[in-house]
Amino acid sequence: MIKSKLVLAAAIAVIPFALTSCGSTPKEEPEITEEIIQQDTEETQTKDVESSEDISELNKSTFSKIEASRQDAINAGAKEKCPDAFNAAEEEFSAVKSAMDSGEDVSARLKDLLARYQALKAYADAVSKKAKIDENGFASYAQNTYNEGASLIEELAGSKDYGSEWNSKALSADEKMTLVLKAAYKSLAQAERVEAFKAKKNADSIKCSVSRKAEYDKFVGNFKTGDQNYVTGNPEGSLENYKKAKEGFTNLYTQVLEARSQAQAAIDEAKKRVAESETNAQLADKEKPLGNEPVEGIEEEDTKLLEEDDFTKAENSQVEIEETIEELAQEAE
Repeated sequence: MIKSKLVLAAAIAVIPFALTSCGSTPKEEPEITEEIIQQDTEETQTKDVESSEDISELNKSTFSKIEASRQDAINAGAKEKCPDAFNAAEEEFSAVKSAMDSGEDVSARLKDLLARYQALKAYADAVSKKAKIDENGFASYAQNTYNEGASLIEELAGSKDYGSEWNSKALSADEKMTLVLKAAYKSLAQAERVEAFKAKKNADSIKCSVSRKAEYDKFVGNFKTGDQNYVTGNPEGSLENYKKAKEGFTNLYTQVLEARSQAQAAIDEAKKRVAESETNAQLADKEKPLGNEPVEGIEEEDTKLLEEDDFTKAENSQVEIEETIEELAQEAE
């Protein structure tokens, strides 16, 4: 029994030595000093300051956009067309400005305010476009779209909930009224282009490109600008330019034709006088024949008095334009 106890005691005594000799030397833990703590604190504070400055600059940038959008809404007539919604936005505008000046983070409120002013402009624009459509009787060019837009405008006018849904509906109403106007102006522009093309053909038929080149080129310019407006999505501008071209070519044709008629009348009168002179000459010749000797002041019968007309310049001065807008659109593609 005593021997077993001695063996156990010896084994226990050996264990610490074995652990020390067999295991790797443990790494020393870094000593946390006051200097390290201070450095970490300063870095955190610097990052916080930089983050705060970044937010402040971002807020200033967003606020500048808000001011621009607010002015756009005012210019569109939002004060008059949706006064309640506009006044609600103005209250939030003042509150956000004060909060921002006091150093608060108002990022989320700024984004919401920007969207509100953009929606106010969209609503005011939609109301103006609807009035234009109604005044000109354009609704039938896209009746379903018009009905949807008009319904949205009516709904928004009676709503007092100026949240994100109000904003999205205002944008949708403006989009629908824009589509109706485009549909109307595209149809009208196409019809006006046909008439302008006919007027140009008439002007070309009497060589207006030669006799009145400066004016002719101006109206060709109107026609081409109308085409450019059409293919770039501005049918209203297209219609106006086609009207100018049509009226210009029509007036040019009328004026040149009238001038030609007057000139022809003068020619006919001159021919009449020449015929009368020839009759008188024949009578005189019977009484006092001149014979075959040349007479001073009278040219020989085959004498070439004028150079032959050259119509090359006239042909080259005429400007060719595609007969239909579809041809031009295909070329543009």
